[in-house]
Amino acid sequence: MDHRNHGVSRVLKRVLLAAVFLALVSQAEASAVAPHRAVYDLQLLRATQGANVGSVSGRMAYEVSGSECDGWSVSFRLVNRFDYKEGSPRLFDTQSSSWETGDGKSMTYSEKEFVDNQQEKEKRVSVVRSEKDAVGEVSITLPQVKKSSIPAETVFPMRHQLRLMEAAARGESRDVSLVYDGSDEEKTVRAISTIGKKVNAGEGKKDRDNAVAAPLLSLASWPVTIGYFSSEEENAETPLYQINFEMYENGVSTGLVMDYGSFALSGKLAHLELLKAETCP
Repeated sequence: MDHRNHGVSRVLKRVLLAAVFLALVSQAEASAVAPHRAVYDLQLLRATQGANVGSVSGRMAYEVSGSECDGWSVSFRLVNRFDYKEGSPRLFDTQSSSWETGDGKSMTYSEKEFVDNQQEKEKRVSVVRSEKDAVGEVSITLPQVKKSSIPAETVFPMRHQLRLMEAAARGESRDVSLVYDGSDEEKTVRAISTIGKKVNAGEGKKDRDNAVAAPLLSLASWPVTIGYFSSEEENAETPLYQINFEMYENGVSTGLVMDYGSFALSGKLAHLELLKAETCP
């Protein structure tokens, strides 16, 4: 499988995970998730000469549900076609699901990857934090059985987003966190997030030409950028990849740009369904 598409999958998942929680930053005491199902049309935004990418087309579907009391469930599917300048076109299909407890003590992650309708990879990961020192013990059963660990300061994706919410509520605009999501087996990433100036409802001009986004225009939004760096290179200046998007206060993101260095994809909201919110007892 082309490693570049594998990287795109991880970028897209983190884009949407970030959008769900960061959209609530205007509520100082917010702890509820805005469950929703969204579909995005994807296309190639740019590519360098060395990227060997001629065109990209596809769709991404994402759904999040749950609560901080009962935990969060996230399902994701990305199907896209890569047409290369040299070589045959390939159809990639990545499907994943994850579960993270509300207290941030454990999570599970599973993923399947198909190339030209043939399954090529599958992974299953679970993490349980030690009660003594909070170190996360990682158990990987696929593609091969092995064990590892992640540092105590590591946070899972949903907990990371809550941290960002709290930072924004305090008026902060920058957060640096060590994040683990299971998509790259035992590896963690250092996420540097920037939350831009709030755009009040009716002030922004983005999404006005997209009928699907009409329900969002009465909501405030924020421009968000997240750069992901290798946790193994503490002083790295260039991110492995970067995401940009417009984040609305109900948890929906638009105007996605996923920059992987040698190429970048854009994502336009094509379908939106708000799901019933779960409340803590």
